[in-house]
Amino acid sequence: MYSLKSYAYERILGAFIGHFSSIAEIIVGHAISEAKRYDCEVASELHLLSAIRRWQEEQFDVRFPNVSISVLAALSLNRGNSIKRSVLKQELETRMLAINSPESVWVLAESLIQETKDQRNAVGTSHSKMAAVEALSENRTPPEKAEPPTVELSYEDDRLPFGINESLIDRISTFAKISPAETANKILNDAQYVARTIIGRETKDLFKLIEDASGLTGSTPANYTELSDFVMKLSLIPDPAASKYATQVSMALVEVAEWAASIDDDVTKDEIDRIDAIRLALREQLGDRIDTESAATIAFESKFENLIGMEAVKADLRKRLDFLVVNRRRQKRGLKADVHRMHMAFLGNPGTGKTTVARLFGELLNELGLLPTKKFVETDRSGLVGEHIGHSEKKTLDMVEQADGGVLFVDEAYALDDGYQNQKGFGYEATSVLVKQMEDRRNRLVVILAGYTQPTVDYIAINPGLKSRIPTTINFPDYSIEDLKQIAIRIAAQRDLILDDASLKKIVASVGIRRGQVGFGNAREIENMLEHAQRSSINRLSKLGNLATEIEIKTILPEDIPNDPISQTKKFGFNPTPTE
Repeated sequence: MYSLKSYAYERILGAFIGHFSSIAEIIVGHAISEAKRYDCEVASELHLLSAIRRWQEEQFDVRFPNVSISVLAALSLNRGNSIKRSVLKQELETRMLAINSPESVWVLAESLIQETKDQRNAVGTSHSKMAAVEALSENRTPPEKAEPPTVELSYEDDRLPFGINESLIDRISTFAKISPAETANKILNDAQYVARTIIGRETKDLFKLIEDASGLTGSTPANYTELSDFVMKLSLIPDPAASKYATQVSMALVEVAEWAASIDDDVTKDEIDRIDAIRLALREQLGDRIDTESAATIAFESKFENLIGMEAVKADLRKRLDFLVVNRRRQKRGLKADVHRMHMAFLGNPGTGKTTVARLFGELLNELGLLPTKKFVETDRSGLVGEHIGHSEKKTLDMVEQADGGVLFVDEAYALDDGYQNQKGFGYEATSVLVKQMEDRRNRLVVILAGYTQPTVDYIAINPGLKSRIPTTINFPDYSIEDLKQIAIRIAAQRDLILDDASLKKIVASVGIRRGQVGFGNAREIENMLEHAQRSSINRLSKLGNLATEIEIKTILPEDIPNDPISQTKKFGFNPTPTE
């Protein structure tokens, strides 16, 4: 296994060639450092997750909201007493050998987090998220599988957003300067009072049911006879943000009220009246200190705040999200609501972030209770169209089944337009199947059609059913020069590269020539240029062999950057020349 001492030694000798990639090398070093910090002999999955966050903290927290809280807490609870040199767990060393790009790191992180969730399921739902993470550590033995307790109530998988969660507790605790445990205790007990008020009777294991829904455990149940004054005290803290945080807690408690009313699938008028009474009680505590930023908006900002540019895109998506949440809430209240369709079309040139936004939006829909899973399946014409009559139907159904519960992202969707005018080809057959499934699964599947603007609009128009099932069209404009500059800086940082001012100016000047021309790749063009520059840098330093310094290896010089941008169209489906 890999030790900290041998790591440093091999680092000096440059012996990682043919072993760990440069990215894996950095993360392994962080993981061993984390194990050493917590006096653990073996750097386990916990330490590796912490190391990945240390490598790219901002990106980690965007991709995996709230996970860092559980990891850090679990690490503190799993402190060892070893005085030996820390080594990397052998199984993890094997997995790190496969790491060769930033994306492969995120795939590994997602896999580790999923293993955490699987471990949680294996030890019973009575354990907290933190306990599930703890069970991954080699320094602790996972608890025996427990029989789930008998409860009289349950709640739907597609419930409304449950606003009380680790993220809320962390924000309020930090703002109010009280411990997370005390914060959780106060809010969960208010939640119990709210739920008991809505249900209208004492209910077995209600507090535990709230804990399960929130993912929080360890608080002490109390029999509040009325709401505590926690919201009022929070709102009176002498800080400009006090209103916002107090309102967030209030809205989370209202969501608990709506959750309690929906438990038995029968929202009565009495329950609606009691929910309104809770609203009025919370408004009385807030007085004129109400800041009505919705929980959905808060979650949206957290998910998308680190995307460069895209202000118009984010504004359009935010409006759509607000509509979907409010519409679902109306349905739960038994009120009239519009037909619930979440399908969309993303229109724009290559490299404008359509796939990235689609993936993030799908994750957000799941986190807000609008989709049951975070599945994201990307395909194109080749994944939907078959080779003979009837084959397209099967392929399309198979693809829909893979994405069921999540997002089906159809890239270059216009390629499904066979161009036969009155004749119906295999693309039309696939489209017909897709249209039916979009309707049949509208509450559990989001289909996003993406591609060049005009060809995709023309394709959607060929099938009236398709057009009626896509209520939202989002236009992705080309990035500005300043946006592209910031993207270059971010990609370089992710690859641990150093760009000096001269190199950055050359990149900006190069893409400036191409920007606005047909086939311009936007962010993809920047990525291709940096890949080319990195290869050129390696060739330039090859004559130095292992005598090249760390700074020299990381630094991109102007001569490494190609004089002409390298446009590599995504090898996915068809790529007609756009007509717009």
